[in-house]
Amino acid sequence: MLSLVVLVIIWYALWGKNSPDASRTVNTPKKKSGVGGVIALIIVLSILGSSSWAIALVLLSLGLPVMLIWKLISLAKKTEAREQSPEYRSMPEPFKLTETVSKRRKYVTKFNKEYELSLTDEQIERIVDASYFSYSWEREIYDMTKDYNHPGEWYRSDTMWLRAYLRAFPMMNITSDFEMQRRVVEDAFRQIFTELPPGEFMTIDSAIEETNKRFFTLFDETTYMIAFRYMQTKGMKLEFPNALHHTMESEADRLAREYDERTGQAPGSGSDAGGSRSSWSDAELERLREAYERLEQKMGKDGSDGSGTGESGDPDDGRRRGF
Repeated sequence: MLSLVVLVIIWYALWGKNSPDASRTVNTPKKKSGVGGVIALIIVLSILGSSSWAIALVLLSLGLPVMLIWKLISLAKKTEAREQSPEYRSMPEPFKLTETVSKRRKYVTKFNKEYELSLTDEQIERIVDASYFSYSWEREIYDMTKDYNHPGEWYRSDTMWLRAYLRAFPMMNITSDFEMQRRVVEDAFRQIFTELPPGEFMTIDSAIEETNKRFFTLFDETTYMIAFRYMQTKGMKLEFPNALHHTMESEADRLAREYDERTGQAPGSGSDAGGSRSSWSDAELERLREAYERLEQKMGKDGSDGSGTGESGDPDDGRRRGF
């Protein structure tokens, strides 16, 4: 009986652990196929009894050399196919990932937990299975085996669009075909930016907050901007949130703009020039006026007239000349 158990172990070590179907059966004994295989093995071992040693020796002497030769031929063919594959040639650098199914599954499961992705067990299995015929998915698993000094380093890849999707979408669709996966991600990003264009918000933070609230996503600034830039490359016309245009202003331009906006109000009256109720207090207007005057004086010292105002001494006139 022990000899046949040894045969099963040898078979699994040489072939079974590298087969997604066989490995899944061994690692999920609750499945009918796994339970049936164990029961069948027990029955066979019980019937054979002491003769199992002789059978084991015959099988080993005949089968082991054949298995080793087949293994070497298979490995050589796979290496040749890898090197000639356009998908593999497009990779930025060569890589070598273990052939063992259980190890690939372990890498993805560990990375999924450490980097707070939302992959389910079924999705992990799908990625592992796909890695045996898609070099792009194989590369994704390979990059999950690396040590990163900062989580942001993981995004530095030609597939940052996929990695942003894996991080930001708790409810995701994983497909084994990599080009189909690209389309899935693109459609998800397009839906978000179509329904909630970033330009409608005042800041990136407000856009991200509303997006996460509406779509139950987990975007942060990094993943949001990856999606933003990716969809721009796909021809989608997207604008930054409105407030980002103002951050490009100089301090002088900003104060001049705010001064123009606020000086149309009647200080002390609590209402603007048209009689409508004003939201600006006297203290706010006074602080703005003082800041504006200090800036004009500073600009005047650097300018030719040294005053920071126009000939009339009017701050508005000075602004029009100096800014």
